Formats: sequence, C-alpha cells, structure tokens
Amino acid sequence: MRVVLVFFTDPPRPFSSSVAALAPIVRAAGHEPLAFEVFRRRSIDAVTGELEALAPDVVGVTAMTRDWPGARALVERLRARARERGERGPFIVIGGYHASLGPADVATSEAVDAIAIGDGERPLTALLSALAEGRPPATQPGLWVRNADGFTSPTPGADPVDDIAALPPWDYDVFGEFAEILRGGVNTFGPHVDRYLPTRASRGCPFTCAYCSAPRWGQLQGFSGSGREPGNIRPVAHLCDELAELRDRYDPEGFEFWDEHFPAPIDWLREFAEVYPRRVGLPFKVEMHPNAATRERLELLATAGCALFHCGIEAGDADLRRDVLNRRTSDARLQRVFDDCRELGLATSASLMTMLPGETRAQMQATTGLLHRLRPDSFMWSTYQALPGTVLGDAAVASWPGPARERFDDFDEAPSQTPARVSADERRETFRELAVLQEELVQLAGRHRGDGDRRARPVEIPLPPRPASPKLARLLGLAPTNAPLQRPRINLASMDGDTMVLEVEDPTFPPQVIRISGRESGPHFVESRKLGLSYGGREAPRKLLAILRAMAVHLGDVDLATLRGALEPAEDRAAKAKETAAPREAVAEGSALREP
Repeated sequence: MRVVLVFFTDPPRPFSSSVAALAPIVRAAGHEPLAFEVFRRRSIDAVTGELEALAPDVVGVTAMTRDWPGARALVERLRARARERGERGPFIVIGGYHASLGPADVATSEAVDAIAIGDGERPLTALLSALAEGRPPATQPGLWVRNADGFTSPTPGADPVDDIAALPPWDYDVFGEFAEILRGGVNTFGPHVDRYLPTRASRGCPFTCAYCSAPRWGQLQGFSGSGREPGNIRPVAHLCDELAELRDRYDPEGFEFWDEHFPAPIDWLREFAEVYPRRVGLPFKVEMHPNAATRERLELLATAGCALFHCGIEAGDADLRRDVLNRRTSDARLQRVFDDCRELGLATSASLMTMLPGETRAQMQATTGLLHRLRPDSFMWSTYQALPGTVLGDAAVASWPGPARERFDDFDEAPSQTPARVSADERRETFRELAVLQEELVQLAGRHRGDGDRRARPVEIPLPPRPASPKLARLLGLAPTNAPLQRPRINLASMDGDTMVLEVEDPTFPPQVIRISGRESGPHFVESRKLGLSYGGREAPRKLLAILRAMAVHLGDVDLATLRGALEPAEDRAAKAKETAAPREAVAEGSALREP
C-alpha cells in the first residue's frame, strides 16, 4: 500500500519529526511511505489535487491545533472528490497533539476513518496490518476507529512503546535527498539557517505549565508525573552510536535536539559529557526548562560540546508567569541561567508568547524589558494559541474552529473567553517592538560570531491588521476607513507574507476578507495587470464580486510593492526607517545588548 504522511509547516520546512518517526513503521510493514508537506498559506483545492495525484491507499495526517481546520478541509475535500467519482477514497487517519487531546473535535468530521491517540507507532502497525489483510480495523489502545454509526465506542487510551530505545531510528530519507535538504536548513533554534540535524534523546517533560500540551500528553501516555522514567531517556551509548552514523551519512554541521526537555538526570549528563565528544564530536543545541538549568548541568553541556542553549521565558511579568502560566521561574533565576551560559561560552535562544490570557500592555512591555536584561542571542515569539487538554485552553475555548475555507490558514479563530486586555494599537506596538529587537539580535549574532553572511532563519511575525491609510484606499478605489458607509469601504489591512489581506465592507453586505498578491501566485478570482484578487470563503455576495472586478480595473499597473508602501501612514514609515537605520537606539538606556 502507498501511505502518504501529511504534515504542515509555516514557514516552509521539509521535515517533520512525527513523519520521520512513522515512516520506518510503514516500511517495516512492507508498504511505501511518502512524506507530503503542506505550507499553511497554500490553496486547499490545489493541495487536494496534488494529494489525489499520488493515489494513496492510506492518508495519515499529523496536525497541531492551528493545523486542524485546514487539515479537516483537506480530508473532507479529498473524500468528497472520491465520492463524486463513485469511489470510497483512501483510508484517512488523523494523529498528533490535537487529535490526541481533542479527539471528540476531530471525530465530528465524517471524512475521518480513525484517530490515533498518543504515540503512533503501535496503532499504525495494527492499522496497516488490518488493512493489508482485508480486515476492518477495530478500536484498540491508541486507535479510535469509526464504525457504521460513527465514533460510538469509548475513546481509548494511548499505547506507546515502553522503551524509547526500542523504537526504530527516524527516517530522514522519506523527505528526499536529505543531505541536500539539510543544506537549505531545517533548524528551529538560533538566528540563522544552518545544517544542524534534528534528533532526540528523550520524550516527555517533568514540568506542568498551564499553556502546554506536554503535561496532558504525558498523562495520556501513562508516564509518571516526572516524565523522566528510564524508558523515556535513551542510553548514552545507544544515542551516540546513532548520532555517529548520522554524522557520517549526512555530514551535518551539528545536531539539534528536539526533546520537549533535554535529559536532566545528572548521572546521565555526566556520562553524555564523557562519551559524546569522543564518539560524535559535533556541536549541538538543546532545550531545557530554566529551573533545571543549574550551573553544573550547563557546565556538563558545555563540556560535551553544546553550542546553543534554548529555554522558554514565555512572559516578562513574573506574576503572570507564576499565576497564569504556572511557570514558576523568577526573573533572578532566568538572569542567572543566561549569565551562566555567557560565562561558559554557550549561545542562547529564548521563546516567548504575546496576547496571553488577561495580559495587559504593561505586561507586554515587561517582556520586552526582560529580553533587554537577559540578552539572548536570538528569540522566537508567537501569539498565544489555546490548546485542548491544557489548563488554559480548556478554560478559554468552548468549541474549536470549523474547517478552513480557501487556504489552510483561512478560518475563524475560536472566540476566547479569557482574551488579552490590549487594544489593536497596543498589540501592534508590541509586535513592532519585538520585531525591531529581533532584527537587532540577528545582526549582533552575525557580527559577534563571524557568520554575518549566513541567511537569517525565516520566522513567522504575526503582524495584526490595522486601519488602512487614505493612500491605500485611493489606490484600491475604495472609500477610506473613516468614511460613512455609503459605498465600498476598506476597514483594515495587513501583510501576510507576500499577500495583502483587506477587510472590505459595503452597505449591502457585512465585512468580507479580500486577498491581493502577485499574478504569478494564482489562481485568482480576477486579475489586474500585475496583481491577483481573491475573496475568503466558498461563496461571496454578488456585489463583492463586482467590487473585485472594479478594483482590478482601478489598480491598472499598480504592483504589490506600491500597495505595501501605502499600508502605513508616512509618519509610521519614517519612524520605522529611523529604528532600522539606528537599531541600537531602540534598546533601552543602559541595556547590555549594545556591543561592547
């Protein structure tokens, strides 16, 4: 059988640890695995056609919560097209964090045949065996199967392999010529694209952060409260033997451990610090909770050859971290960790969130202030995403979004019952401050480490929509934001990568989403000489279609760069240019981010 393993990326990155873990299971069962990357900003219809062309017997989808609306639309269109041809179509199984922690939501899609709960190695083996033998798959530990009446049996528990060392090595070649892929970069940590190869030494996390899926995942898997049982940490010799083989096969620059939390047992770290330099000898990156990052552990990591230490700071306000996130790490503790790393010669990376439940503008400013004091070499940031099975997610969301519309990221977010307490302008200012600081750190990292010619690692910067400028309204042939609603009016505008996203309103219909991009990115509903215009959703009011046609005529030779230049008022662009020209001035007075 041909088994297509679907995974989602944004920015594009042709690697998934879930697919790498499951591909060898498919091969061991005597079937053909194919990795299928879906960039979240693509057209669902186009991707559906590409997936159909592969003629899969089984489609396995791994999806996080933000991916599920698009994944649902994909499998439902795949099933609908098969039925139009009088066929059943492939067997569809959904796995990953959202399916495991919110299976009832996934079960509402009639296109789904089965849901994998927890680690997928054993459930997938059993499923493929049944399908190959012509037997109807049945619900069992780790696998919830639809029967004639739907998902009516009780949701099963997970069925993980007891010992992580008994699992087959990740399959990198399922993604293509991986040595070549590695040259394009698949790394997560650090400011630049590099050739670090993802791997893992353990599974599970001993901490219970209120926003994170790891605690509930560990409970589902039957791990103890610590998640640090011997069966969840690979023996040092076993790990190093595999890494030495990967080093010789793919010639990576180093290794990037994608553990939820790098092993912290001190005896294990001491053995690792002794064996890894001799057996493997390449630099590596790790992620660890700051409360576990004692001076002794950091010294052992440095001795072993660690090049970069990553940890989550999440929020700058200590009360918010403690009382809302259950992240019980003081500012002093964080400062000690980052100072120790600098003393030991370890580069640092941090991650944080914005728009947290109940967060205020002052608390967001505290995050920026903490970054200035900690001085990481780089950081990643995102808007908070409520997740099923988490303390915060279950309190915030009553129901999860339905299927996406035109693109995989085109869906209505679930209304939050615990939103951040900031205005649109405050959110925009916070994002701008973080973007300026992020750019500064990339430049400093390149100068300090002599790798300024490296390409910056692509990151997703969630820029919010804002009121459109009068100039942009004129270019589009629409009434400006503050005009009376007597004719088509533009309300909001933002850039989403190489696409401009507009909210347009008319007396005859409520606000509608319009997307404008280069003609080469088609197909579009209508095109001007240089741009393509599309609308959100499956159907649009007749008046909206007429407005789009009129806009295309009005745009004439206007290109995307011109529209982008008109997105912000002149005074904002001048301020931004000043920040870019003198980034060091954007750093708070006395900040040690400044070069010595």
